[in-house]
Amino acid sequence: MSVYIQSANQISVQKPLSDEWLSSPVLYSEKRVPAKDPDFKAFLSPLMSRRMCNLLKRAVVLSRLTLKEAQVEIPDAIISGTGLGCIENTEKFLASISDNDEQFLQPTFFMQSTHNILSSTIAIELKCHGYNNTFVHRGVSFENALLDAMMQFELKNINTLLLGGYDELTDHYYTFFDRLGLWDFQPGDTYKKKSFAAEAAVGMLLANKKNDNTLCEINSAVLMYQPENGQVRKSLETILEKACCKPENIDALATGINTIPANDAVYNDFIRNTFGTLPVMCYKHLFGESWSAPALGIYAAAKCLKKNTIPGFMLDATETDLKDVKRILFYNHCKNKSHSLILLSSC
Repeated sequence: MSVYIQSANQISVQKPLSDEWLSSPVLYSEKRVPAKDPDFKAFLSPLMSRRMCNLLKRAVVLSRLTLKEAQVEIPDAIISGTGLGCIENTEKFLASISDNDEQFLQPTFFMQSTHNILSSTIAIELKCHGYNNTFVHRGVSFENALLDAMMQFELKNINTLLLGGYDELTDHYYTFFDRLGLWDFQPGDTYKKKSFAAEAAVGMLLANKKNDNTLCEINSAVLMYQPENGQVRKSLETILEKACCKPENIDALATGINTIPANDAVYNDFIRNTFGTLPVMCYKHLFGESWSAPALGIYAAAKCLKKNTIPGFMLDATETDLKDVKRILFYNHCKNKSHSLILLSSC
């Protein structure tokens, strides 16, 4: 069954709620970059804004704007993917326990620290009483959410669905995982060979019908856990067959290359053994690394398919724009355990 991305927006290290990064991307040399938030006053009342953490504000604002662009008032379902949820509120709640000797605790931080607060808060704000779910699977949280969304469409339970990928990066979280080598980015000789730790927030409106404003079609998606030798290639053949597509019909491969050797080796092996000279589309040198970075990768691929062009600054081996782009294969892995393949095509 065909599933279409009708609209998509981001709040990241690039200009928020904008597609300016497609022509004038902001480049960074830091090892850690926080997201650029929009003026929340333009979207949220002071009362609403005061009782929400930044990640919840981003999720609600993205949802409202994405629905407005797709001309949909209330979606039939809401599904989110997040690596850590509202980790800032979790830290505040734990700090309160320590500082107050486990007494006089305010429940707000606890209630807003659970992962499902993202989808549920959006549903409350939109008055959406349909299917509501949140997936927490580290670096493939968004892909799990997307797969659930596609199954809901396949079952014909829904016509529209609000899909999101959200993660924030606090000082404590960054420091802790930096000591473990999670952000062990390598210095590169070009801007494309650099990456950094960042935050991500993406909202998409999916539908079972397309129109003139549709960004792209999601042909097929597959997730694998600890695939054996050749399983990734077999899964690729399966999704291409479902889409009536041949390997030579794919115009570009979008990957999560981020300069960390162990991470990039998996992608390089896949490219070398499967496609060889196929143009490779990179996005983490623009948006950074996070648990929800794949959501930004899918968002970027959808925007490129709408324009039928991949800018040269996103292509690994050239500065020349890739024109007449009809199909992009998205490949992601998390610690070489969880792998995902998603085929996107222009409408």
